[in-house]
Amino acid sequence: MARGILWIVLAMCSLLLAGCSVAIIHPPSAATFMEKSEDDFVMGASASFFFGDLVDDEMGVDYVADGIKEVERSDGWNDEWYYKSKEWPIGGMFSLQRNKGYFKYGLGFDFLTPYVQAGFVSDYFGVMGWSNLWLWQLEKVEHKYFQWGGGISLIEQLPIGDNFRIGLTQHLSRNGREANTAQQGAVVIGMGRSAPVFYDEVGCGGYVSFKPNESLRIGVEFRYGRDLTYERREYSNYPEKYEKFSKMDRFSVTISIISTFESMAFSIKKQEKTQTEMKAAEERQRERDLESLEEYEKRQNGAEE
Repeated sequence: MARGILWIVLAMCSLLLAGCSVAIIHPPSAATFMEKSEDDFVMGASASFFFGDLVDDEMGVDYVADGIKEVERSDGWNDEWYYKSKEWPIGGMFSLQRNKGYFKYGLGFDFLTPYVQAGFVSDYFGVMGWSNLWLWQLEKVEHKYFQWGGGISLIEQLPIGDNFRIGLTQHLSRNGREANTAQQGAVVIGMGRSAPVFYDEVGCGGYVSFKPNESLRIGVEFRYGRDLTYERREYSNYPEKYEKFSKMDRFSVTISIISTFESMAFSIKKQEKTQTEMKAAEERQRERDLESLEEYEKRQNGAEE
């Protein structure tokens, strides 16, 4: 177990030094955070699907905000490059968490962005805080001096029996999305010059979680968020000048698979035991079949004599 944790820490350090992430960050799974295990680590893997007012590269549409500071482009910037406004509709997270009493802490990755989280967790109530680890300058066009992403979420949970839970969430966060570079007239988006774009969000949601077997818990979450930083601007100069501003609302559905080292090890041992018992039963059946065949042949030989 210690060796596995060491590999995770080394991988996180490598990502920090290599700079291969662009600080994408969203609220982590509440269902995963509310899973408790005193003497073991909780592992969670999540897939998210985003819809609503996602940033898209549309004609006659741009996204405006107050107080955004632009950064001078580097010497290697090509005049034919530009930042493409396109928000990914899918995402993935992995986390490793542990609790001490009512205090919980952990680390994870939102796509490739490492983050840490900590907070309070009980059977009925939780407070989850999280923060990315990117606090220095990357190449980007916005938020030059403040590229932190993270937030806080309140969680109310109602357990129904031992296997089923329902919960409600409220969050205030600073999310990060990705702006890719593209070249004028090119089809393929450029690599290596992606830029994080941050926006403040307030929202709420809910989740259900259940245990399909002894070693796994499945969580399904819905979340709504109102963008507090950007507005969607529709405009046109022909045939007449037109301009319309509207708020941006995002929605997401997240599916999480949650487990612990101990339960996974127990499940593997149980599966190995079942396979061993099945093989032993098959071997006993073969022996019985062989004995029955030998007895049959003896009777046949005795009848012929």
